[in-house]
Order: sequence, then C-alpha cells, then structure tokens
Amino acid sequence: MRLSIPSNLTDRKGLFACLSVGFIARLIPEFLAFPNPIGFDTVYYATVMKSGVIWLHWSTFFTSSWLLYALVVPLYQIVGGDPFLLLKVLGPILFGLNVAGIFWFARKMLSWNWRMGLAAGILFAVQLASLRISWDLLRNTLGLGLLLFTVPFIREIESGRGFVSFILLSLLTVFAHEYAAVILLTTVLGLVGWRLIRRRMDLSSRCLLLAITPALCVFSVGIFLRVFPVHYVVQSNVIGAGDVISASHGGLFFLTDYLQVHSSLDYYATYWNLALSVVVLFAVLFLPYLLLVLKGFFKNDVLNLWTGLLLIGAFGCLIVPFYALEYWHRWMFMLVYPFTFYAINGLKELSLKLQGRKISFPWFVSKKATAMVSLTFLLGVTYLATPVLMAYVGATASVVSVSGIDSSSPSSSLVITDFSRVFLYFSTSPTVPYQDVAGVVQAMGWLDANMDAASCVILQNAFVSWGELYLDKSHEIVSFQTDSNMAVNTALEHGFSQLYFVSWNVNIGWYGITVPNGFIRLKDFGRISVYECGSV
Repeated sequence: MRLSIPSNLTDRKGLFACLSVGFIARLIPEFLAFPNPIGFDTVYYATVMKSGVIWLHWSTFFTSSWLLYALVVPLYQIVGGDPFLLLKVLGPILFGLNVAGIFWFARKMLSWNWRMGLAAGILFAVQLASLRISWDLLRNTLGLGLLLFTVPFIREIESGRGFVSFILLSLLTVFAHEYAAVILLTTVLGLVGWRLIRRRMDLSSRCLLLAITPALCVFSVGIFLRVFPVHYVVQSNVIGAGDVISASHGGLFFLTDYLQVHSSLDYYATYWNLALSVVVLFAVLFLPYLLLVLKGFFKNDVLNLWTGLLLIGAFGCLIVPFYALEYWHRWMFMLVYPFTFYAINGLKELSLKLQGRKISFPWFVSKKATAMVSLTFLLGVTYLATPVLMAYVGATASVVSVSGIDSSSPSSSLVITDFSRVFLYFSTSPTVPYQDVAGVVQAMGWLDANMDAASCVILQNAFVSWGELYLDKSHEIVSFQTDSNMAVNTALEHGFSQLYFVSWNVNIGWYGITVPNGFIRLKDFGRISVYECGSV
C-alpha cells in the first residue's frame, strides 16, 4: 500500500529544500572570496550597518528601501565584529528566500505539484540573472523574495488569514524595494482593472483592492515626497564634486534619457550602442533556454502582467530611449522570475508530447531540451566560481576598466559599449581587486591617524564607502566619478589646506583614475598609495 504525503508536510519539505539549495549555492562564492566581500555594493551595506542609522529623516520612512537596514542594523549592533562576515551569511539567506519563494509561488499561485515546484526552484537557483541579482543587490533580493510570498495570497484574499497576510506582506514588499513594490502594485491594480473592464468585479476583486490600499498609500506618499522632497540637513563627511551627469526628467526620477546619461554603468555614444547592449545582454542571460520559455508560455493573469512590466522596463529603452524606465538591465535581470515558470512548463509540455500521456513531472525530455537545461546549469555553476577569476586582476582588468574610461577619449564610446559593457552589467567584480583590499584598509587607517581638521581626502566613488567605513566622521571626504581635478577644485573651494588622494601606484585599468596634477606619492600599501598635494 502506497502512503500519500500530506500536502502541508510536502510544502514544508519543499520550502526547506529550496531554501537549502539557494543558501548553499550562494554560499559557494562567499567561501571562494573569503575573507573579502563580493560584489560592488557590499561595502556600502557595511557602512550602513556600522553607521547604525535606519532612517535619516522621517520622510525617508516613505522614500527609502529601509526594511533590510531595519533587519541588519540592530543585528549588527548585537553581533558586532566585522560587518562583512554578517553580509557573507545574509546574502545566501536572502537568495535562499527567493528560491523558496519560487517553490511557494509555483505551489500556491500556479497550483503545480511539489515536484514541478522543486524543479522551478532548482532551475532558478543556477541562472545567471538570479545569481547576479543576489550578488550585491541585497535590497532588491529581499523585495523580490517577499513579492513571491505575497502574490499567492491573492487566491486566498476572501479569507481572514489571506486578507491580513496579504496586507502585511504587501507593506513589507513596499518597504523592501521600489522595483518589487512597482511589480506588486502594477500586477494587482492591473488585475483589478482588467476585471473591472470585463465587469467581473466580484467579492474577491473588492477584497483585493481593499487589501492593496495600505501599500498603495505608502507608495504614493513616497512618490509625492520624491517629486516634492522635504528639505532636511544630514550631517555627512562626504562632499560631492558634482561631476556625475544625470539624465532623469526633472521630478520624474524613474525615467532616463539613455542617449544623454553619463555614469559609470550607463553611457551610450549612439542608439545602436544601446541597442547592441540590450540585445547581447538578453542573449547571454536567456538565449540558452529561451525556446523552453516560448514553448511553455501559458496564460496567467498575474504572470502576464508581471512579464509585461518587466519587458517594458527591459526593452522600453529601444522604443523611447529618451524617456524610458531607469536601469533597463535591472528590469532584464528580473525577467528570470517569470521565465523560470515558463521554462519548467515548457519542459512539461515537451515531456507530455514525447510520452503521449500525463505524468506528474517531465523527467524525460528531448536531447535539445536537455542541452538547453545543461547549458543553463553550466553557465550558472561557472558564474558561482567567478570570485576565483577575480583574484587574477590581469585577466579581468581590461574588461572591468570600461566602468571608468574617460568618455572624452575619441575611442571611449567604442570601448564602453558593446560586449565589454555587457560583461560589466553582470560582473561580480568588487570595488577593488581582492589583492588590494588589505592595502585600501591600511591606507584608510593611515589617513585616519594622520588627517586633521584642515585636511581632506579625495576619493573616486568606488573608494568612498571604504573611507566611510574606516575613517572617523571628523575626517572629510571629497568624492568624484571621473574628474579628479574637479574634485581638487571642490576641496580648495571648501577651504582645505592639505589634500590627500588614494589610488593605485600601478596602472591596472580600473575606473580610469588619474592622479591629480601636483600630487606626489607619500605612502605605499602594496599596490595602493596615499598621495599628497605638493602645493596648495
């Protein structure tokens, strides 16, 4: 006699299995990079944890993605020690939350059996796009993980448990990250609007509209305060040189003119450079299993709205490049969520077609499908090992350097865009090569001991978080993106009489940093040096 497994027990086992798979997979690069932090934004999160500040002002309760800080700041105050160690555990936990969320969404929203839900979680855990999001976009990862657990309660919205759970989780999603909030609100309001148009506003639709109202109100207040900000003064030891060119449309901060933007991540000499970047990144991320996605596409109101929004965010810049959603590459990365469900359904459809009968899970598929899944797994596993590659600066510096090449160079637009830029979008490169982390820390320690009220240190933006982390708040930092000489002028305008500068003493090609005129090498810490202005 065959014993059946209760669904609630199966769900708990599936959630734990997916959580474990995501955690272990994401822990691999942390071990390979140990003790150094992986990813670019990780140093910034460490500075927030050490600062102990969750909200800078009452208005940032609505305008900032503060939920992650509300979790890690008190935790760090209790645990203490090296903030990077805590982040090395936090990243895998958040990725595990997302993998478990994929299983939960498949079971509760799509009504898939536990085998297909588990397959979806495993496929998600080894994809380039999902891993890239988890690398250092921790707030985004938290928001999307909560989103996956929030949306399925739409099906239980008429019950008291489902109604309250949806309200609480939707609020947490809004506080976690803006992109997750936009996806949630667009999906829910689009679903209600579609039912209204078709005159199908039943009790479930009314309950859903009522349940989303608190999250919608909080989000709307946040938008209002961003368009019409409350002016407040924050005590900071960082002075910006103002050499970053913004291409946002006034108060519409979420729209970008991609033909005018000039930042370390987005700069396109022509429309064709932009188009090539979009096409190549999409091909690298999703081409290996795109046929499965197309084969497995199925109609689902929630997934349709979710996928449609992400496609607009990812490819809208090709239609209206001067008025598109910011960070098109972020929107493209997030396509991995709906694409995973379509791909698993594609495997099922192929299996049913081959076997000609209904089965609970597509174990047997064609050679082409097997090849697509195998290639996807291979790329993901290779991506997990990139911290090892990042230890060899010579092999990667020429690619990473595109983030800071001086755009005034006649050939810059040719180097910044195209295939090198695509590498940058999903690059796992840290702020500085692993072999230079100790040198940067030592340099900041030396500056902390030798700077006074009349001095400041000029740092490229990638070094600023290191300065905030290891310099006392009494020591001033002047930050810049590309123009170090402008930063010098800014420091002089603020009355500093002694200027320091931190950079490499050998040209490794990162960020295109040049030592300002008049600065001499003062102190070496491996390949990192502290420079001092010879005459002010």
